[in-house]
Amino acid sequence: MKTSVLTTLLISILTFASCSSSIYVNYLKENTEVVQMSDSLQFNSLDNEFYAHNLFLVGEVHEVETSPRIDFALFTQLNETIHINTYLAEMDIAQGYYLQEYIKGSNEIELKRILKQWPVFIGSISEQHRTKWMKMRHYYSQLPAHKKFNLVGIDRIADFELVRRLLKEKLPVKYHNQIQNVNDSLISWSNEKLTTILEKEKHEFDKATLNLLQNIAYNLSHYKKTRSRDAFMYENFKRLYIQNQWKDQNLYSGLGFSHTLQAYSYTFAGRLKHDTTLPYTNKMVSLNTLYVDSKLTVDSKALPKFMQDKGKEFTKFKYSQDNRLFMYIQGIADYKRVTEPHTISLLKLDAEGSPYLNSTRGTKVKNLITIWDAYDILEGTSTTDYAQYIFFVRNADWIKPDEN
Repeated sequence: MKTSVLTTLLISILTFASCSSSIYVNYLKENTEVVQMSDSLQFNSLDNEFYAHNLFLVGEVHEVETSPRIDFALFTQLNETIHINTYLAEMDIAQGYYLQEYIKGSNEIELKRILKQWPVFIGSISEQHRTKWMKMRHYYSQLPAHKKFNLVGIDRIADFELVRRLLKEKLPVKYHNQIQNVNDSLISWSNEKLTTILEKEKHEFDKATLNLLQNIAYNLSHYKKTRSRDAFMYENFKRLYIQNQWKDQNLYSGLGFSHTLQAYSYTFAGRLKHDTTLPYTNKMVSLNTLYVDSKLTVDSKALPKFMQDKGKEFTKFKYSQDNRLFMYIQGIADYKRVTEPHTISLLKLDAEGSPYLNSTRGTKVKNLITIWDAYDILEGTSTTDYAQYIFFVRNADWIKPDEN
């Protein structure tokens, strides 16, 4: 009898918790744009208030098939509407440099080689992510001069071989034999010699080359000092902000989901938002992506055997943020009520009178088994302190990894 009562109580609690709220649903009906998965992903609900921002951050799960599509679609829409001056890439300084050269039309280094050590691992082993950069290259080639954009890598160094290659391209030949083949030795050489070399030879470089070499020296010197990627991206950003005079320019970045959460003091977005020496407290916007009934690419070794695709290096994993075992977002039923299967919907959370301005519904996570990282909600915050828009993705496929 006691077991039956407990079971009934548990079912009641779960059923109640699963219910949508009419207050939130009614709001979302007026502030949601539903786009079919097969469409070109043009989001017509974005208004002048949105375009008045200067820093646009898209938070995604890289291993879901829609991520490179959303990234390309929103970036190009922004560039057509207000012009994006700089794409901030989640990659290191050398990878960013060579990717920019590739986008501008260079064939000197194969795209696959540029992305070989990309911190976005799935991006280094998948055709879908490479296709995004190929599309970006084609798009760039069609742009008039006033719509061209720069791409810079702001992440911690991941590919030391590309750094060495870049140093040899830019430094006078007489210094090439000093460039060390061991990473620790390269860092030590940079700390001891590179700044002196740049000061001595600065008359040999144009401004862009000197800035690039000084930035390489800075990234090498901070490689061991700053282990956090969010902190590293933030410090690189601040340096580039001054160097490139970004104050009145428009910037865009497609990043891993956690980097774009604004409420925390330790994330990339949070550091920018809370830095009063930068102008982004009220001039940045985060558009973060949530998923239901979707799939993502997972390294099989990271999963218990019973969850792996047997004999496969990568597992096509069911990923749904309404899963009560692994990740359940309270209020996700509201999002589902106003969207449809096989769509990518854009939800504006911070419109005037929004209930999300005074609630954590739609962002707070509960789970019984921890597989994915979940972020504790900070006391005194609301949903819109973390992101102002949601891309709500339903029934997306995984990113198919390259075959060995």
